[in-house]
Amino acid sequence: MSGKLKGLLVAVVFLSGCASMFIKGGDLVKAGYKPDILVSYRAEGTVPQGVDYLLVKTETGPAVFERSPDGSGVLFLTRWQDGQDDHFAGWVANSHGYEYVIPADRSGNGRKYVYPAGFYSIKEIGGIARPVPVVQVDPVATLIPKK
Repeated sequence: MSGKLKGLLVAVVFLSGCASMFIKGGDLVKAGYKPDILVSYRAEGTVPQGVDYLLVKTETGPAVFERSPDGSGVLFLTRWQDGQDDHFAGWVANSHGYEYVIPADRSGNGRKYVYPAGFYSIKEIGGIARPVPVVQVDPVATLIPKK
């Protein structure tokens, strides 16, 4: 199966209605959601066609918004910092985990990681539950800030 097809299938499953019952670390949002956008990104790599990646401001702080062409999408709210970067994550029970790494210097490139089921565990670190890969995983995409 090609990487693009696999990415599209992952997005379809992740964004489907049944996923909303199982999503952890984020929220599904309906079309028409109009966030306060901090940074827009162009994605290079294995990502679903037509999806936008945005760093947005929410009531609880920054989040990554993976926006589908119809305006709906996933808001990744789980966040932690490691000094150089902000990390945002979400996961679906018995399915994939997702992590976005956004540099504290917002002009730098971010990275998107996808952790297949069985290749990550949920650990609480510093009081924050998050997906942690059990083997090293390369990013599936680079997120390049739009100017």
